[in-house]
Amino acid sequence: MKKSKWIAMLVGGAMICSLAACGGQSSSAPASTAAPTEKTADTTAAEAGDTTEAAADAAVEDKGEGKGYVIGFSNSYNGNTYRQAMEGYLKEAAEELQKTGEVSEVIFAESNQNNSTQVQQIENFILQGVDAIIIDPGSATALNGAIQEASDAGIPCIIINDGPVSSEAELCYQINFDTIAQMGYLTEYVCEAIGGKGNIIELRGTAGSEFDNIAHEGVLKVLEKYPDIKVVAEIYTDWTGSKAQSELASVLPTLDKVDGVVTQGGDSYAAVQAFQSAGLDLPIIGGDNRGYFLKWWANEAPEGYDTVSVSSNPWDGATGLYVAVDILDGKDVPKEMIHPFGIVTKDEVKDYADVADEAICCPTFDRDWVRENLYK
Repeated sequence: MKKSKWIAMLVGGAMICSLAACGGQSSSAPASTAAPTEKTADTTAAEAGDTTEAAADAAVEDKGEGKGYVIGFSNSYNGNTYRQAMEGYLKEAAEELQKTGEVSEVIFAESNQNNSTQVQQIENFILQGVDAIIIDPGSATALNGAIQEASDAGIPCIIINDGPVSSEAELCYQINFDTIAQMGYLTEYVCEAIGGKGNIIELRGTAGSEFDNIAHEGVLKVLEKYPDIKVVAEIYTDWTGSKAQSELASVLPTLDKVDGVVTQGGDSYAAVQAFQSAGLDLPIIGGDNRGYFLKWWANEAPEGYDTVSVSSNPWDGATGLYVAVDILDGKDVPKEMIHPFGIVTKDEVKDYADVADEAICCPTFDRDWVRENLYK
């Protein structure tokens, strides 16, 4: 069932490229099938409630005519290529299920990292009577009340990507990564590659997000085994290269020699650029499966550069939709599921020498794989 797939997206989600005979679609718009328009993130978040409500009205009416389930998708943020890829995979799965008549509409709402806005968007979905809500949460706790409201209304909530949340609602289902294992694997590799001693930088994600909290825990667990390794800087990058490069440009002149960099994703190549711009020797930088980094590693890195590339898998957007429909169809779906992450090794990186800059390397699967591997 497993197949290799690349999805490449220009920043802003305006254009989608298919690679290796496979493709995906992306949308950063706050409503279902409308094309993205240029607007600021603040404007998008402010308008999300009204836009979602209007789209949901039409979609729920369609559902009443027997055209399939109406699914809401509440995304806490879509300002980086990973989140845009996740939305693209979800939209691709929606188009598949629309053809079979199982789904009428998937309505997208993005809250620009504002928990109150995300709560409002979920509540709007409830008022409109959508059949299920997929949620990439901005907080482990702030959405619990809205999730409980949805559950009380008989609307399943499927948490993806940045969980877990602490909700105990009956109809709360969670699809998480083993983030501690993911970050532990990367951190252990970097620690061993630098000889078990030295200085490292930890590039984190968005402050307060549960994914970042758990990823950081995974880093710390490994570092307990390496008392001679010191974290000389922790930098929040929101998983974006531009912020990582800017922050590193400010921090690097204040530090002694840096031997390694551990990153959650979206900023590995930015770290390369920051060290190069500062005229410093390159440390061992953990990769993030983005095209920029993989191309650099395959084509430009110093000979024998020893690292590994690891990332969460944005295909969990599609997984969330398949799970939502199975729940609504009455299938036996577990309340907690673990989604695999992706790894590229030094022996494999040559295969990615020509990948598009904005590509995200990850395995993709299909509906049968979800049922066979996650419903255990």
